[in-house]
Amino acid sequence: MSLETLLGQQILNGLVMGAIYACMALGLTLIYGILDQVNFAHGEMYMLGAYAVLVFSSWLHFPYPLAILLGMVAIAILGLLFEHGIFRPLRGTPELNTIIASLGASIFLWNLALVVFGPIPQELKTSIAFQSVQIGPLSTSVQRLLVIFVSVGIIGILYLVIMRTRIGKAMRAASQDRDIAQLMGVDIGRIAELTFMVGGALAALAGGLIAPIFLVYPSMGLMAAQKAFVVVILGGMGNVLGAITAGFFLGVVESIAAGFVSSQLRDLFAFAILVLVLWIRPEGFFGRTAKKGG
Repeated sequence: MSLETLLGQQILNGLVMGAIYACMALGLTLIYGILDQVNFAHGEMYMLGAYAVLVFSSWLHFPYPLAILLGMVAIAILGLLFEHGIFRPLRGTPELNTIIASLGASIFLWNLALVVFGPIPQELKTSIAFQSVQIGPLSTSVQRLLVIFVSVGIIGILYLVIMRTRIGKAMRAASQDRDIAQLMGVDIGRIAELTFMVGGALAALAGGLIAPIFLVYPSMGLMAAQKAFVVVILGGMGNVLGAITAGFFLGVVESIAAGFVSSQLRDLFAFAILVLVLWIRPEGFFGRTAKKGG
């Protein structure tokens, strides 16, 4: 295999993980950008989304696309419960309160999954998981292509909704100044509900798409959440376009590092990039630089 082919193969593989990172980070970015709250249980939503798709597809024998949709609905409802039960009562309190509460929810959901599903990793089998496709000199599976196209499609639709629709304008207004937005008639409570539901649905989509490629297990959300937070910081806290771009960037960089250096060091590269960016540009790639002066 030539160097160009190997590089192309690693970039293609990186786009798969980049799509997952972008979906995860987009949900976190929306929640932080609009509500100034951080959901440390986002990784468990990803994990439960994968399990939900596993249940609907392998146990209840629904078609895989329908299982994905049902999994997204289930975790969107969980996101709604999170907003009402954890984040809404703590809104306006010190940020540490929501951090501790969401960490507690993360630990609870992780242990709940251990009790319900057990610690043994499970496999989600689909008819396209191992079907290979040739793209010139590059080879991949249909499932991996599905991850890229579905994620990009959903992200694109969501971006258009945020930028072009009335509800999207309300979300952007709330992210800029919640008090003024509320004075102008924006229902912050409804916006918060929608934001958590969208964040949960995106996490479930990511988990459901990646489940046939990797195994499903209770701790799978831990590293995924860490990478999502890296992406959010790299893209600029609360910046939607930045989260999408940084997600694909990190996925490609990790894949190239795994292919040309060592697969055991791919996570090291991710966090090394984070440290470097925080050192050079603390506000992230697309973050706004704070103005100096009084």
